[in-house]
Amino acid sequence: MNDLQLSNNLTTIETEIKSYQNIAGQSIFEIGRRLKHVKENDLAHGEFGKWLEKIGILRQQAHQFIKISNEFENSNVNARLHLGVRALYQLATMPEEQRNHVIENGIETESGNKSVEDATTREIEKYKKQLKQRD
Repeated sequence: MNDLQLSNNLTTIETEIKSYQNIAGQSIFEIGRRLKHVKENDLAHGEFGKWLEKIGILRQQAHQFIKISNEFENSNVNARLHLGVRALYQLATMPEEQRNHVIENGIETESGNKSVEDATTREIEKYKKQLKQRD
């Protein structure tokens, strides 16, 4: 394990965590961009799946990364939101107008309105299902 001594200052730890969340979020977008590039430009038809196996990425995971990258390509969401792949994918698969509304205003949960960052992935999924039922 890493023997690096961690701070006992809660504010310092929170700042470090937010920094790592930002790095992780940015990585999701960059991985998606690169997967899309390879899929569209570098491999013969039918070779993408084999290549994904070689680099240890599941096909479904690659699809999610590409979808996230496509949907948030021209936005600053990756700089603002510190979300995991599942939560980002839930947002990426919402209609753009609803997605923008949710990002700006949060979602209604059983415990009140929450920002997208404060909501759990399960709460985002539930909210998304409720939106579909309304339509």
